Amino acid sequence: MAKHNHPAANQGWWTIWPEIFNAELAAFARLGIRPRTIHKGNGVLILEADWPVDRQSAPMLLRIGYSPLHPFFRPAVAAPNESFERHQNPLSRELCLLTQESGQWDSNQLGADFVQERLDHLLRALAARKDGRWEDAAELEEQVADQLMPYFAGASEEDSVILFDGQAGLPSGQHGLMEVACASRPTKRNGAAFEGVLRQLKTSTGTAIGKRFGFPAEPEGAQVITARWVKFTPPANVDAGELLRFAEEELARQAVLQPTSVQKVNDAARGPFSVTGIVFPEESEYGLQKNGAGWLFLATRRGLADEKTGADETRLIRGERAAKDDTFSRLPVARSLLTKKALVIGCGAIGSFAGLEMARAGVGEIALLDFDTVQPGNSLRWPLGRTVWGSSKAIALANFIASNYSWTKASTVEGRLGTAVTEPVGIPRHLRNVLTPVFDELRSADVVIDATASPEVQLALSHCCRQFRVPYVMGYATLGVAGGVVARFLPASAGCFVCLNEHWKDKQHIPEPRVDDVGVVIPVGCNAPTFTGGGFDLQEISLEMVRTAVGLLSEGNYDPGDWDVAILALKDDRDARMLPQWEAFQCPPHPKCCGAAR
Repeated sequence: MAKHNHPAANQGWWTIWPEIFNAELAAFARLGIRPRTIHKGNGVLILEADWPVDRQSAPMLLRIGYSPLHPFFRPAVAAPNESFERHQNPLSRELCLLTQESGQWDSNQLGADFVQERLDHLLRALAARKDGRWEDAAELEEQVADQLMPYFAGASEEDSVILFDGQAGLPSGQHGLMEVACASRPTKRNGAAFEGVLRQLKTSTGTAIGKRFGFPAEPEGAQVITARWVKFTPPANVDAGELLRFAEEELARQAVLQPTSVQKVNDAARGPFSVTGIVFPEESEYGLQKNGAGWLFLATRRGLADEKTGADETRLIRGERAAKDDTFSRLPVARSLLTKKALVIGCGAIGSFAGLEMARAGVGEIALLDFDTVQPGNSLRWPLGRTVWGSSKAIALANFIASNYSWTKASTVEGRLGTAVTEPVGIPRHLRNVLTPVFDELRSADVVIDATASPEVQLALSHCCRQFRVPYVMGYATLGVAGGVVARFLPASAGCFVCLNEHWKDKQHIPEPRVDDVGVVIPVGCNAPTFTGGGFDLQEISLEMVRTAVGLLSEGNYDPGDWDVAILALKDDRDARMLPQWEAFQCPPHPKCCGAAR
């Protein structure tokens, strides 16, 4: 593909489109405003202007920064001398003239006209809030909480985070101790990066405040430290050292009345690594009342003193709300999945992605069964790469889920389903039946996902699920990834997996998925044939299996669809790629199977 080296591509937009630049300046002149150029270069244009607000008030100083991709992107507007209680970044003084929703900026609108229109809108909203006219304000502004925490996020230490219960309220005291579980997670950008979990707030005497917070699984090697917290609203300052000084000044004020209590709290900040938490009232919903808790965290590492000042290194650490309601607010259906268990059998190219998506969806427990290992070849259509080559697929996937999806408990089931042996050596004598672990998992599961693509497993597993009265979801791709199947059979289903195969033999009621026989390969070093194809096609089947399983588990909160069998076509009759096309069918009882007994 040829590369374009147009000479204007790297120039400022005002050079590429001088007519737009002249129109921008003319718009200011039309409003009687004479802007001053603060910066014009590097693709960036920043203007400064004294903006008339009304006849009684002095002009408002504004800075208008044009995007390097003007006019495609909205300009930024700051009021450096103003301090509004809302719709303004308290650190940069930038104004929120538009919401963050896409599609609001009109690339045909000139910057001066944009400022004139939106600034008037903002000032009317602020006036309505000041006068207590909340109905008027609600018509002029987004009815969402305006929180302080996000404004500090951009100044925090790279790749470090402290997680806390975002649903917990503001503590009643003014200072105290807190229990923080810290685990190192070094990155290329930051070798000292870490994850912390604020487990418990305490008084200075160690009495617990509120509920304890934590996840089903914590990172290996996590160390619990005792840290300190102090309550006050932080100033608009992103310098971590200054914020720490403000915190210590606040503690000094509180020490006038409670010297012993504050001394105990300060003792927690004397180690080589310490954390100071600043907690303050924060909006959690739209309105005047600040009825939530916001947090800023400061980490001090002693022994890493600045060469010039000799001061200890203190950095702002990003805080993130991580309770269940915080995590799953974007996916309400998860609330009905947190108490459910899925058993995934077959963790290959389809089952691995299905297992991960079930964890992302919020399923509370996932058990994984697969005998295979991750190899360089099969990792091309597997979700994890080189770090798990040579590892058990089930164990690698369970470890990844446990490390990354905090509210899902992941486990593995040992064994190879249905394998026959010719020697009694190695048979576990303590088990009444070698399938006991699998049967125990089946009994406790709320849904079984079969991604083995093995007719033997499918036949046996569908039979066992019917016996244990567990919903059974099966899916696989055909050779050459020409198509695929997703089928589900519930305990009360009239038809079954055997009925489906009998219908396929009849070639009448339900069509078989398309097959491309040329897509078969036996990789060197492997004695099992497989098919060519990428995960980008196979995930089409994984996702439908997950949608189906989520629907069955969701207690009516997500529609599972009204069908038994879904047939996928990825190639047409000429074996040419086509857009994914699903067809849905019912699977009635077949006379040779369930239909004979009815």
